[in-house]
Amino acid sequence: MKPSHFKRRQLLSVTASLLASLSGLAHAQDQRAIRRVFVGFPPGGTADNLGRALANQAPDAKSVYVIENKSGAAGQLAALATLQAPADGNHLLLTPSSVLTLAPQLYKTPLFNPQRDLQPLACLGDHSFALAVSGRSAINSLAEYIAWVKSHPTLATFASPGLGSAPHFLGVQMGRDIGTALTHVPYRGVAPGLQDLMAGQVMSSFSPLPTLLDLHQSGRIRILAVTSATRLSSLPEVPTFAQAGLPNLQLVEWYGLFASAKTPATAVASLSADIQKSLKTPGMLDAAKRLEVNLRYEDAATLGKMVAQDQERWKGLVAQSGVQLD
Repeated sequence: MKPSHFKRRQLLSVTASLLASLSGLAHAQDQRAIRRVFVGFPPGGTADNLGRALANQAPDAKSVYVIENKSGAAGQLAALATLQAPADGNHLLLTPSSVLTLAPQLYKTPLFNPQRDLQPLACLGDHSFALAVSGRSAINSLAEYIAWVKSHPTLATFASPGLGSAPHFLGVQMGRDIGTALTHVPYRGVAPGLQDLMAGQVMSSFSPLPTLLDLHQSGRIRILAVTSATRLSSLPEVPTFAQAGLPNLQLVEWYGLFASAKTPATAVASLSADIQKSLKTPGMLDAAKRLEVNLRYEDAATLGKMVAQDQERWKGLVAQSGVQLD
């Protein structure tokens, strides 16, 4: 046999082996389960970023996690997508607590029943909210803010990410606690409200803390108080509302992972265990620090109790506010 023929046959043999290996690898990848995680908000928000960080740390090599953003109806469209998908443990919901405990109570005809229709899997973490004014404001403390509101009740406006959001109701609660109602200015998301806050179009804002920190540190806004139970290490100079005498404004927004209530018990146990492992990885710890989210694992049973407790907390305030959505 001529050398050139031998080399050609050798090359073809190596190529065939390589193609077979690649085909086997692709087949193995195709066999991995695709777990779709529905998030009810646009890319770039806390829920979306937390979901993507979790997907990157998933310990189950047999699964691939894919984030799907289903924005709308105060985050509830993601819950509906989860309920309409097969209950096979591969279609999950990652959501902040208010989507399940506050938003459904605002609708004349609720889109779903969180306790009946969804199976809790695990709590991932939480963050607090904060009250802020423009960095150009002469108000430097919560006490000064309250005094100003009482002196200028018709000008006491606050922005929130939307009608019926947790920040909206924090503003309602604060008005009740200080004896002077604040005027709510709802926006479509956090960013537009903060732009108007910095521009002086609105006097103050209740917003999720992770969205405020960079602006506070750059001096464009000034955080006056936080809704956490204790002062935050990232804001040691800022008091909590409880420290300022307003304990009803203590609130954290937790994030949980859920599936359809029809999901098999074996899949629920496996998913919960996976989440517990993921939250301990260096990647998740780094992501939490970057997002200003406190990692907080709670099992399925505890998460179910958290849903029920938060629903009860919001029930009276929703009824008193008179807010109702179609």
